[in-house]
Amino acid sequence: MKKTVARKKLAPPALAPAEDRRGVILDAALRLIANEGIDSVTHRRVAAAANVPLGSTTYYFESREALLRETFRRYLERVRALQNRVARTKPKTTVAGLVDYLVEVTQRGFEDEKMALAEYELTLFAARDEEIAEALHDWDAHMIGHLARAFDSMGAARPFDAAHTVLNMMRGHELDSLSRHDTNLPDLRRRLMVVVAALVNPETGRSSVTSAPRRTRST
Repeated sequence: MKKTVARKKLAPPALAPAEDRRGVILDAALRLIANEGIDSVTHRRVAAAANVPLGSTTYYFESREALLRETFRRYLERVRALQNRVARTKPKTTVAGLVDYLVEVTQRGFEDEKMALAEYELTLFAARDEEIAEALHDWDAHMIGHLARAFDSMGAARPFDAAHTVLNMMRGHELDSLSRHDTNLPDLRRRLMVVVAALVNPETGRSSVTSAPRRTRST
């Protein structure tokens, strides 16, 4: 007669505490967007990824659009917190200091490339959703004001135009980096030194920067 051995049943993973569920749900939605794109976000899939009852997602977010809006806002809050942390260690009172700050923000932002990709997934969604577009524009205004103060302290004649120019340049670099899977920070630094110096002082910007040798990309 065979001796039967009782098998221990594995306990299901613990559900997130009720008071933390909203944040857990938003984090799960952001991970889904980072890994599979914005089309992967449904209440059911997010609930499974967050390990919460399906009713929790519909309780906090009445629609998929509402969930995506709050996910984007949460992401922007994290980006702003990152920029503030970097700003405390990288003074932006000189051309080199501002460039150091911008390069450091880029490097930190690409530590998780998929999360950087999620930002642009959500940015594209903003073109179809007025609330997300408004959140993005508010963040733009914050960042432009932040950079404009740095340019103003260095004596730039048009600090807000300079800030807007640099922000657009950074976005272009980020998109190029995502397609190449290469942030190429030395090349970014070299180009930023030229651009920032010229925006601070168009007359002397060119001569105030020693051009670094151009880095060739491996093919």
